[in-house]
Amino acid sequence: MEKKCPLCGGEMVKSRTRNAGYARYFWRAPWEKGLAKLGRGVEAYPWLCMKCGAIIPYVDEDLLEKLRVEFEKARAGGFRF
Repeated sequence: MEKKCPLCGGEMVKSRTRNAGYARYFWRAPWEKGLAKLGRGVEAYPWLCMKCGAIIPYVDEDLLEKLRVEFEKARAGGFRF
């Protein structure tokens, strides 16, 4: 899989792991309530731009699709972001 940097257009390289050392990127869905809010959150793989040096976390496509479905349900249910 190849990604282009959204900042400079350079080539990006995916990290070997999601959480090597102290680098750990995660995101929590704002529409989750109750005990679901206490969950681990969504972990993302960091990608490094070989041109500008930016490190940008990205979520895997299959997980992103699940989040899209949850987001649309929350939005249709009246959740305000």
